[in-house]
Amino acid sequence: MIFSESNNEIAQALAKAWGELETPKHNSRVKVQTKNGGSYTFDYTDLAGIFEVANKVYKENGISILQNASTKELNGNLMISVETMLLHSSGEWVKSEPLQMPCSTSMQDMGGQITYMKRYSLSAMLGLATEKDDDANGASGNEYQMQEKPATDNQLNYVNKLLTDMEKNSDKSRDELYQGIKKRMGTEKDMEQWAFEDASKAIKILTTKKSA
Repeated sequence: MIFSESNNEIAQALAKAWGELETPKHNSRVKVQTKNGGSYTFDYTDLAGIFEVANKVYKENGISILQNASTKELNGNLMISVETMLLHSSGEWVKSEPLQMPCSTSMQDMGGQITYMKRYSLSAMLGLATEKDDDANGASGNEYQMQEKPATDNQLNYVNKLLTDMEKNSDKSRDELYQGIKKRMGTEKDMEQWAFEDASKAIKILTTKKSA
């Protein structure tokens, strides 16, 4: 997170708001079909549901929630970037690091991407868990595994392109670069098992200067 130069007022307001903020109830459910023919279902809180629990608390503490979505070309690819800012009445602020992913070619899909990224960015800024749900399997004694939102094809294709481009200007092999990125990410998972957040982290590392 990035804070304004002065942050005494907003720090106090955020600490107070945190003590009053309640975890939102899940109000949406989605069934996801995986590439291997399987599927999984998870419940989550949509963007409106997050704002519903946050607006009153933050308003009472003099904090506004601002979100911005923009697009820009990076290494020949059009990227969507979403930032979330908490603005205090004193003029102090704190904002998220940009959350980025390759932009869809469809306007409808792009709108869905932006909504999804805003939800993740906002829930992370507020420290809210909006997707944890075991569908009552734990209470029933059944085995279950929580599912993360998987990385998209656009994300993985872009990571592969960035690695290929980096190899052309490096004395390291593509595999060495790949393993180096995984090490910096703090993961041993192969790309095919990455979650949405893993791929976003890899893209951020690869598009930052001196990432090799």
